[in-house]
Amino acid sequence: MPQLSLPCPHCHAELIGFGPRGSFPTKPGSNQTLLFLQCEGCGEGLIAVIAAVQNAVLNWTMGQANSPGSIVKTYPLAAADAAPNDVPAPVASAYLSGLDNLKRKNGTNAAAIMFRRTLEIALKTMVSPPAGNNLKSRIDNLPKDVATPAMKKWAHQIRLDANDAAHEPEEFSEADAKKLQLFAEMFLTYAFTLPKMLERASGGDVKVEGTQ
Repeated sequence: MPQLSLPCPHCHAELIGFGPRGSFPTKPGSNQTLLFLQCEGCGEGLIAVIAAVQNAVLNWTMGQANSPGSIVKTYPLAAADAAPNDVPAPVASAYLSGLDNLKRKNGTNAAAIMFRRTLEIALKTMVSPPAGNNLKSRIDNLPKDVATPAMKKWAHQIRLDANDAAHEPEEFSEADAKKLQLFAEMFLTYAFTLPKMLERASGGDVKVEGTQ
């Protein structure tokens, strides 16, 4: 059966085979066809709008043509990765690298390490110079007006689990890597996003304990 090589918005494969599972004109008499496709990796579906009549697309599905026609668009679209709002660029870059690794096969260890790096850079941005000779002491020494106890707890969880990902022989699980991503996201939101939201709402006059 013929296939199209496309990015998958579900399993995030950069290019993977999609097999045809059916086609219909977008409307009666249209010269565009909806081609229903299934990812050979994760099994999820994709719809491609093809600039060709249905018979031309059917010829391709039966192996009688090299191409179904030009692809106008596909959907669903893959959601773009983003860091929480107002996060400084170096911190956001490390966080996005963690998200990218999280989507890749065998990328969980690298993702965990990048979420730890996200934390390390964030601390240097929040308190300069950081108080302490290592990440543990820098987290412990965060001032109360910069980090809440919950933020410190999230930070220590990232630190400890990322240490395991870096040094233990076992592959870090996807569930654990996603947990670190959530902790990193919450930490960044409390450290950067919420303070800026309050600042904009108050015209710069409000300082809330536990935020930067």
